[in-house]
Amino acid sequence: MSVGVRRLNVLGEFKPFGLIAEALDGKPIDHVSDKYDYFLFDPEVVRERDESDIADSPASSISGNGCEHELFIRGNRIIWTIGSRVYKRFTLNSSVIMACWCCLSDSSHAQLCVLQVDTLAIFSISGELTSIPLPGMITSIWPLPSGLLLQRAAKGGFPIVASSASSGQFLCARDIPHPKRELRHSPLQNFALRNSDNILKGNFASTSSHLILNDPREEPQLTFTEERGVIKIMGDFDERTIWTSERMPVMASFSREKMQHSLWLVLRPASGELANSKFSEEIPAEVLTRRFLFRRIWQVKGSQTAATKVFLATDDDAVPIICFLLQEQKTLMSVRLQTIENNDGILFDVKSDMSWNIPAIAAEPVAVTRPSAKLGPIPFSDIVVLAPENTLFLYSGKQCLCKYILPSCFERGQVSRNIRSSESSSVHMAKIIGLADAVGSRINVILSDGQMVRCALCRSPSCSLAKDCITALAEGLSSGFYNHFLRFIWGDGDSSHLLKADSSVDSEWELISSTILQMCGKSASTPQQGSDFRPCASWDFLVNSEFHQDYRSRDFTCRISIDSSVDTEYDKIESYLTSSIGKDAPSHEKSFYSQFLVECLDCLHAVYENLKLISLRKRDLGLLVVLLCEIAAFLGEKSYVEHYIRDFPFLSKKQRACQASFSQRSVPSLYRWLENCLLHGLDHANNDDIPPLVRTSGNIVVGWARKVVSFYSLLSGARHVGRKLSSVVYCNVALGSASTVEEKTVLAMVGEGFGLQQLDLLPVGVSLPLRHALDNCRESPPTDWPAAAYVLLGREDLALSCMGYLSKSDELETQTNVHLISMSTPYMLHLQPVTIPSTISETISLEKSKFEETDSADGSIVDGMEHIFNSSTRLRYGRDLRLNEVRCLLSSGSPVAIQTSVNSSASDQDIQQAQLWQIAQRTTALPLGRGAFTLATTCTLLTEALTVPKLVLAGRLPAQQNATVNLDPAVRSVQELRAWPEFHNAVAAGLRLAPLQGRMSRTWILYNRPEEPNAVHAGLLLALGLHGHLSVLTITDVYQYYQQGHESTTVGLMLGLAASYRGTMEPTMSKSFYVHLPGRHPSSFPELEVPTLLQSAALMSLGLLFEGSAHPPTMQFLLGEIGRRSGGDNVLEREGYAVSAGFSLGLVALGQGEDTVASMTTLVDRLFHYAGGKDFHREKSLLTPVTDECRGAAQMLDGIRVNVDVTAPGAITALALMFLKTESEVVVSRLSIPSTHFELQYVRPDFIMLRVIARNLIMWSRINPSGEWIDSQVPGIVKNGIERLGDDMFDMDEMDEDAVVQAYVNIVTGLCISLGLKYAGSRNENARELLYSYAVHFLNEIKLVSVANDSVFPKGLSKYVDRGTLEICLHLIVLSLAVVMAGSGNLQTFRLLKFLHNRNPADGEANYGIQMAVSLAIGFLFLGGGMRTFSTSNSAIAALLITLYPRLPTGPNDNRCHLQAYRHMYVLATEARWIQTVDVDTSLPVYAPLEITTKETEHHAQTSFCEVTPCILPERAILKTVRVCGPRYWPQVIELVPEEKPWWGSNDRNHPFNSGVLYVKRKVGACSYVDDPIGCQSLLSRSMHKAFSLTGMRATSNAICHGGSGSIRVDELVSTFSSDPSLIAFSQLCRESSWNGRSDVDFQEFCVQVLFDCVSKDRPALLQVYLSLYTMIRSMADQVKSGTIIFNDSLSVSSLKLALAYNEAVLRGRLVTCRGGIVQSVFLGSLRKRVEEIFGHSRTLKNDFSSYMYSGRWPDGGEHGSIVLSWYLQWFDVPSPSVVRIAIERIKTKLRTSSLVPLLHLLLPKTHTTAITEIDKLFYVQLNS
Repeated sequence: MSVGVRRLNVLGEFKPFGLIAEALDGKPIDHVSDKYDYFLFDPEVVRERDESDIADSPASSISGNGCEHELFIRGNRIIWTIGSRVYKRFTLNSSVIMACWCCLSDSSHAQLCVLQVDTLAIFSISGELTSIPLPGMITSIWPLPSGLLLQRAAKGGFPIVASSASSGQFLCARDIPHPKRELRHSPLQNFALRNSDNILKGNFASTSSHLILNDPREEPQLTFTEERGVIKIMGDFDERTIWTSERMPVMASFSREKMQHSLWLVLRPASGELANSKFSEEIPAEVLTRRFLFRRIWQVKGSQTAATKVFLATDDDAVPIICFLLQEQKTLMSVRLQTIENNDGILFDVKSDMSWNIPAIAAEPVAVTRPSAKLGPIPFSDIVVLAPENTLFLYSGKQCLCKYILPSCFERGQVSRNIRSSESSSVHMAKIIGLADAVGSRINVILSDGQMVRCALCRSPSCSLAKDCITALAEGLSSGFYNHFLRFIWGDGDSSHLLKADSSVDSEWELISSTILQMCGKSASTPQQGSDFRPCASWDFLVNSEFHQDYRSRDFTCRISIDSSVDTEYDKIESYLTSSIGKDAPSHEKSFYSQFLVECLDCLHAVYENLKLISLRKRDLGLLVVLLCEIAAFLGEKSYVEHYIRDFPFLSKKQRACQASFSQRSVPSLYRWLENCLLHGLDHANNDDIPPLVRTSGNIVVGWARKVVSFYSLLSGARHVGRKLSSVVYCNVALGSASTVEEKTVLAMVGEGFGLQQLDLLPVGVSLPLRHALDNCRESPPTDWPAAAYVLLGREDLALSCMGYLSKSDELETQTNVHLISMSTPYMLHLQPVTIPSTISETISLEKSKFEETDSADGSIVDGMEHIFNSSTRLRYGRDLRLNEVRCLLSSGSPVAIQTSVNSSASDQDIQQAQLWQIAQRTTALPLGRGAFTLATTCTLLTEALTVPKLVLAGRLPAQQNATVNLDPAVRSVQELRAWPEFHNAVAAGLRLAPLQGRMSRTWILYNRPEEPNAVHAGLLLALGLHGHLSVLTITDVYQYYQQGHESTTVGLMLGLAASYRGTMEPTMSKSFYVHLPGRHPSSFPELEVPTLLQSAALMSLGLLFEGSAHPPTMQFLLGEIGRRSGGDNVLEREGYAVSAGFSLGLVALGQGEDTVASMTTLVDRLFHYAGGKDFHREKSLLTPVTDECRGAAQMLDGIRVNVDVTAPGAITALALMFLKTESEVVVSRLSIPSTHFELQYVRPDFIMLRVIARNLIMWSRINPSGEWIDSQVPGIVKNGIERLGDDMFDMDEMDEDAVVQAYVNIVTGLCISLGLKYAGSRNENARELLYSYAVHFLNEIKLVSVANDSVFPKGLSKYVDRGTLEICLHLIVLSLAVVMAGSGNLQTFRLLKFLHNRNPADGEANYGIQMAVSLAIGFLFLGGGMRTFSTSNSAIAALLITLYPRLPTGPNDNRCHLQAYRHMYVLATEARWIQTVDVDTSLPVYAPLEITTKETEHHAQTSFCEVTPCILPERAILKTVRVCGPRYWPQVIELVPEEKPWWGSNDRNHPFNSGVLYVKRKVGACSYVDDPIGCQSLLSRSMHKAFSLTGMRATSNAICHGGSGSIRVDELVSTFSSDPSLIAFSQLCRESSWNGRSDVDFQEFCVQVLFDCVSKDRPALLQVYLSLYTMIRSMADQVKSGTIIFNDSLSVSSLKLALAYNEAVLRGRLVTCRGGIVQSVFLGSLRKRVEEIFGHSRTLKNDFSSYMYSGRWPDGGEHGSIVLSWYLQWFDVPSPSVVRIAIERIKTKLRTSSLVPLLHLLLPKTHTTAITEIDKLFYVQLNS
């Protein structure tokens, strides 16, 4: 056959849209080069990998509906356009050298990589930029499947533009209309990389010519070559890369020195292969573990220059080929590759096979002949070649298909359709001189007159059926047949009309069917209809088409009928076969075409079976079956003809006589295979019933059928063998655990992208087993499934939780799951994680949430707590006003009321000032509690400065119209009073910022820095550091802060930096801290006067920095600092310095115990000496000071011996932290509590408290919240003394009562603090009751209050102890109580704290320290707004001990014994163990019961208890299981492994609770606990049941549907108990007037009953199933009764049979179920009975069946009889008459009974008994006559 000639479809003149976009911008671009570049690429490049592999997947948001994408590059600017729309713009710092697309580390999205001179810029799809310094000179970048290939410049080379062979060199032609292009890029490439400094070290990097980046989180890796078994570094810099493929691991290179082109296979050998490899040089093992190997597989010499273009195409038999365009030789050289795949479908090896040459001066890969087909990851590509004589040819491999010529002129209408075209113009016989920019079937043609026009070589058929058939033939025909088919299509035959641009859908199918049939003859004569075909306008063709005439004569809204089209099809096919198959054709030619038709029949039959499983393709089935029936009749395949006629009985009218049969093959039938799977299992299902094309991997056209078969296979117990199942079909299964066949099926549906929308497209019977699998897994699916699987099950709660985990780990993976979820939810919008609203108006009315005095525009006070009211806190605390009370108590932003007389006098003013001073003590302490209360409760915009609320120390006089009174500066130093309170106020403002998703911006921190240092910014620095944000500061920023010399700023910065770098031992930070410690200054260092305050902060910062490291030099230094002699002028702060050193030493050796001191034998002894121990014997050696320690000492001496009053607190706390939880009896015995009168006099009472705390922290496990434990810890002498207080018979001279009572109250307080630390954040009831009782006891000792007090506590303590000591002990106990109840908001505890806060000065001492304790306690009780609590890890206990250190300050500026900034260290002990439940349907927080299980410990067995969300969970160390329980929400279980680790952070990708949000899904028929707290509304379900009852339905249907007074409305009931849109919409339909006007009350009753069933069982998807089955049976019955044709096929009968087979499988136990079948078994059973009744009502069925059995003829009377007969034959599985006659003949010789039924049962086992009985009636008489 001669090569056909086609005219190019010119779309218009081409111009890069980037130029148009620049012109539309209208802005002059300064300093931009005139040179520009662009490249076009297919949308598939930037489509997700998972999405592009899934058929029927939704289009990506950037797909542009098939529009070509363009990247336009000029200078440092890149414009990404989609069609005529600008999608993104990128601007870089320097000019672009090269750009490409690539995917790294299994990323699902491509990233744009832009090569610059010294950097690589990476843009994600969303536009996020990452800039990476390059490792040396990189000349070009190339994408590979395994990563990005970096081409390095030779030593001394320069970064020049790479000679990209993947682009054509046609710049001269473009110089005429526009400036010269600077670069060229490959359109199908992509790349991503990250920061890497000093990537490769040593000589290996400098000798390697190529590097590969596989993962952006790793370093680029060396590349190696393998030649003759020897592996060496790829170091040939002359071997320049000219092309790579991102789909295959292949690289092409050119060596100018060798004049050689080479192909390389890129391998990544397994690590086990290294031992068998031979290396040419010594290479480090760590380099080899991640190496890439290049193996040369082909080479050719003889070219002086590199190929100008290299691209990947496919041969005519689908084998990949690589094409080299050799410009100097005017040749296109093609190399054929051999691809081998293993069982996992991974490309295993590539070898050179053969090569050939084609004359060419230009070439491009195009997708013309098989646009939808793929070979694994490689799409089928043809080649368009421009021959040296300027002729354009289309090749498929080495086979030339056709020649293209230019049209003589353009029509304006054609050109205007192109979105890129300019004004239309004409081209008169211009020559083609170049090709460029091929994308799909479009290509740019460069003409001799300088123009460039965009042309389409072929248009994909608009008819989906034609497209499917062409693709099926491409995938299923053997190479020889398909090549012949291509030649016939692309030759000079009339099938070229198929490729016309204005072909209609109907004409396309007519032409493709006629083309197939014309190939059956030796010389195809054109039929009359084809020869008269003339191109015409699309509208005219549509109006005159037979399709239009048929459409006018029929109502397609009622039924589907294609009768007239069938007649036309048969007439045409008859004429085709008559004219085409000549009688004188050679026999070998007939055999060739007959075999071709056999393969065509197999391929197209697979398409036919595939379409039968898609409900919306019924019309296509009717067209395809006409062609198939005729082919089968021509081939003599009677079984195929019978199969098609039974599906579509109208074919019997035009059935032509079958030719002599070549073979009598069984017909593959997917319905038969599916039914056998359900009834008998996979082993009894015949795999021959699956069409061969379905069993082949990678066939997209029948992918739908393959998916359904694979799902049924898994449901029947199929096993995986590689990528195949035991049912010989391929199946992709999503990752996740699966223990049942149903779970495996669900994962397969997810892996294949088969969602709810696809499930609805299946015939109803086919979908039932799959819906059954989904329903079976819905209750408790595995926890490791992807989000799409949960949505498929209707568990959106689990899906959103899963998406929350992914969003923290991989944004791209999340986007993929969002696409899968959207594909799976046809009735819902895209699911997104819920953002819980947080506005004041949501929760509390305006009057209740605002104060009278206002500073803001909306009238609400700005006090730093205005954001605390939101929907979560409303749910947490209900309708009580607890949070309002807390806000009032902790507010410091408004004047406080002072009670005075109306007429003030001079003495009254003094009283006012005294009261104001007392109130100021309380006001200045409030920020500490407010910081705890608002901890991590809000976020700030990084574009706004942080707002710090005012600290108002003024008062107001209510008696004098709220006149403001200020402190008199002449009496009080107000500025001195404000210094540290302002610091705390700023800390509180900073602590409310929640840790962001990522790090705080350094720019924002510096933006908030004031010009002059102040305490406000100092407090902000500490707050940010406690949240871990100061790590973004550079060391330069740190020293700039130090240089300011501001004391509080330096303190806040050092502590903040230490908290941010806690436990890291960062050298730069430690050096910056040592600058403030004169004890570590070298002798040559100038002597500095560093305030003791800064030295103390520096010591604490060291401890935090080295926390848990047990760093010996640091420990030795800190030990010396505890006993260091006084330095500086402020000797009063000496104790605070020693305490800081003690805490720091304890932090460095935190919980290390004996492991720490093993190498420092004198450490513990020296600490006990500092603590005042008596068993110290080596004083001389230990008291010798080190040299550096002496520097900076003051003139005042402490004496030779240690000043225990200064060193003891620090030494005791150091011992407590060092031996924390170690249970060391030795250490505890040396930390003894006084047990004699002398010791009571010798040891300070407050030191006794510290010793008690230290002993219990060491003996951690023995702390017990009981009164007996308290008594056991009190020494006998103290206990006896307390018991004899007030006893007149006791001789008081024997003891010092004051000393005993002082010791008692301090011991009890120390024990209470120990209890608070042990049960911190646990809300332990025993601990709470015990601490509360002691707090009340101490309060009653101070002043009797109306609170019941236990009589077991000693009375009259206030007689022997000063009130100040009792106040301190009371508030330390209250603080410990708040630590235990942290975050709980316990009402009883809050009442006590409120009482203490509101006490008048006369009721107790109201100094600053006591007020600070109350403020902190209130903040702890409502920690983080009730959303945070404390941990009991070692680090947390240390932080709490630092915060609770039992030396309270006496004033706002008191830092002598304990630095006030340390009171904020509790932040390091907090954990966000808060959890709240969010209804996935309403996106609102809801109450939900949780069953929480904690593991067994030494104190208690495994325990389960219930909590109602929102609540706080137990610690991670004991938390085992969290389960959503209760009858109203779907259950879900979160299994955890108890670990001694801190709670998960907000950015932790493994956080099981999605940062505190647990999504739940309410069951249908239940109300939320907010709407129905006690379940009374469940009574409505009785009304629903009554309303839907069968007995009262007819009488009440109108009342139910319409709704009247006192009546029940269906839509109201449904909306009350279900949020499913489909159920609500259907219930609303039941209320419409048209619905109630229907006469078929039975159908109305059925609909309401089905609605109730779906609502009550929470199966909304079954509404469609029930209605489909009902209307199917109803329509069949109406058709039999009235004779009106509604169904003209029997496909509905096949679907019904599958539904009944599903019911049988459930009843027999083949399908496991815990709740029965999803469709009522009684209903399905009634369907069988109803169908048999329908057959009984047919008047002609018996005669028609008798005639069919005797003669094999179908009824001639009309279409109605044929249809009913086909239903009967399909329903009862009646075989063909020939099979029945054969069976009768076999029985004839053995007939011994009066009935044929038993023997027929044996011979026809699949035929139903009813049909066998009828056959028996027909043939028994005949046999006996």
